[in-house]
Amino acid sequence: MKIMKQDVKIQKLVIEVMKHVRQQTYTPEQLCERQRILDAQYFYYWSMDMKKEEYVCDLFTEDFTYRCFTESPTEPKDQAMRSKYVNRNMMTMHMSHNPLIWLIDETHARGIFLYEDNNSYKDHTVEGFSMYCNDFRKCEDGVWRISKMRIGYRKMNGALDDYDVPKDWEPKKWEEWNCHMEV
Repeated sequence: MKIMKQDVKIQKLVIEVMKHVRQQTYTPEQLCERQRILDAQYFYYWSMDMKKEEYVCDLFTEDFTYRCFTESPTEPKDQAMRSKYVNRNMMTMHMSHNPLIWLIDETHARGIFLYEDNNSYKDHTVEGFSMYCNDFRKCEDGVWRISKMRIGYRKMNGALDDYDVPKDWEPKKWEEWNCHMEV
């Protein structure tokens, strides 16, 4: 079991969301928008667990940034491909709890989610506990997408295999569903 030092940047953002959520009042329209944001986050989890990682291509904004231990901008298709590669030899279970959504304005929101994962390989299992702190943006087509995904692991039992995608690797299966990538 590895206990990890909390990512200070993510911790500050989580506390900011906690404080703002307590001050929010909601119109019926905002409650609908809040549900659409939750649906976007949960769609991500379902795509991973159903081995349809390519479905998330349309879930991320074009200027998407990913942070898990380090932060880097990444193309939505590249992030989907990385997930497809990492998940190829394991069965995943994404379990998210206690979401709080801060509606910053009509097109920007930040959500926090406690998160447990269970990743089973043939010969070992990796379990983790973390916090997601994601920025969401309502795009011109009216769809909420994730613009920044931040994962702050706090505890991990085991280690994930093969994180970096080899240069010439291609997935065995890739559905063309809102993703313009030829494989």
